Amino acid sequence: HVILNPTTIDTDRYHNRIKKFDSSKKIVLGWTGTHSTLRYLNEIEDVFRELETHCDFELCVISDKKPFTISGLRSLNYVPWKKETEISDLLRIDIGLMPLTNDPWAHGKCGLKALQFMALGIPSIVSAVGVNTTILDHTVNGFVCYTKEDWIKYISLLISDRKLLAGMGMCARKKVEDRYSVQSNTKNFLHLFSKKI
Repeated sequence: HVILNPTTIDTDRYHNRIKKFDSSKKIVLGWTGTHSTLRYLNEIEDVFRELETHCDFELCVISDKKPFTISGLRSLNYVPWKKETEISDLLRIDIGLMPLTNDPWAHGKCGLKALQFMALGIPSIVSAVGVNTTILDHTVNGFVCYTKEDWIKYISLLISDRKLLAGMGMCARKKVEDRYSVQSNTKNFLHLFSKKI
């Protein structure tokens, strides 16, 4: 007998701010995570290099350790992860990225990176691995990628279409509020302690 209680985000007391997109500023692509998962960014290094040939953007990497570089990339900004500034730092980002390798370990990941971005009204672009394909509604609140070409196509699209970017961000926030917020899952979670199994 299985009851699913998904990874949840506190949209009232922590992830309680909404991204305000500024069309006059350069688009910021962003990734957040521990140093042990920085290797997933290596999966799309070629994507960043290809994008720089026709798009103007900054890549922001928020992590607990700095040793991450992409050879030839002109605009890579490292931000040290801090609990006190986590939300403000995430709000620097316009497009959240969650690349993964297609392996058993990644299939067990909970999609927290994407959920954090979405909760702040930031659309995500993710690998089609594990729960990512459930969390994101492709073309509604973000994009799901199967190939390198997908990454290039969808990042380019959001960089060039600020209206689409903001609209997807609003849809992303709503998805988290409806399905992945603490508030939307409270009853389900408390029910676990009263249910006779």
